[in-house]
Amino acid sequence: MGRKRDIVTDHAVVRYLERVYGVDIASLKRRIEKVTEGGREQRADAVLSDGVRYRLSHSGRVVTVLGLTGTMSNRGKRWKARRK
Repeated sequence: MGRKRDIVTDHAVVRYLERVYGVDIASLKRRIEKVTEGGREQRADAVLSDGVRYRLSHSGRVVTVLGLTGTMSNRGKRWKARRK
């Protein structure tokens, strides 16, 4: 049997965050672009900033974002606390 596909796509989650929670996705993309600019110019494979690791592809695209400790960043914790 083939691999079971997710019922909820990443695209649907992004739209939910944008339309239900009011997250400004375009602004987040600009922030990530700004934070990673130097690393992309130097063709680095990652950029570390504010406890967050931004992984870059060989072409300079940001492909994933990780907390350094494997847990949520302080920024994420503050955002989550505001939503309660």
